Amino acid sequence: MSKFQERLIADGYCDDRGAGFCATATQLPKGDYGMVALCVKGNTLSLYDVDMGSNLGQLLYAVELKQIENLKIRCNLFSQVLKFTYQGCTYAFTNFLGVKPALKVIEEEAKA
Repeated sequence: MSKFQERLIADGYCDDRGAGFCATATQLPKGDYGMVALCVKGNTLSLYDVDMGSNLGQLLYAVELKQIENLKIRCNLFSQVLKFTYQGCTYAFTNFLGVKPALKVIEEEAKA
């Protein structure tokens, strides 16, 4: 687990699984885009504004993972994509590496 993930747990953003990482949001409900932190706590995926120093800001969205549809995860050396639909809106993310355990938690919670 990275120091960033340990900090997310200690600060209460993630549960003890440490499923938290930064990514580029390419599509969000209000047309927002840019750098965000994705943090899983229980069955909720929270999206936070984040600065270039990986400091979390305001909560942007809270997504109940049991209610997402059309989950797509692709992660290889050349392309990373996390995409899903929640309450009729599409969420899409890219530019993340080394987060397969966190993606696995998102996938498992979505199927729960």
